[in-house]
Amino acid sequence: MSSLVGSIGQLHASTYVATKGAITALTKALAIDEARHGVRVNSVSPGNVYTPLWQEAIDAAPDPHQCRAQGEAAQLLSRMGTIDEVGKLCLFIAAEATFTTGVDHFISGGAELGYGEKGRSSNRHGK
Repeated sequence: MSSLVGSIGQLHASTYVATKGAITALTKALAIDEARHGVRVNSVSPGNVYTPLWQEAIDAAPDPHQCRAQGEAAQLLSRMGTIDEVGKLCLFIAAEATFTTGVDHFISGGAELGYGEKGRSSNRHGK
């Protein structure tokens, strides 16, 4: 298991992002090494998936309703994924995607898509 942020980054999470990016890179390297043995190696990179850890973050937030709404709004599908959806992707990769190796499979509700304002500099527009 990797994470969407291993490919797109995340604010204030450099250690987490680095470890997940390493899993994605290792997936590709192992796919090359193990193909001669008939072994397929793939990874799965979830975006926001509603888990007990997400619920803990919601419960600890100053405004739990806003926290959950922001978590849901990060995806084009306007909701978080489910644990079952991730499990179904893993099952598909293992049982059906038999010509797939070295692939990092995003399951993100489209969180990585779309162009939007990203500016974070306190010195915007050269001022």
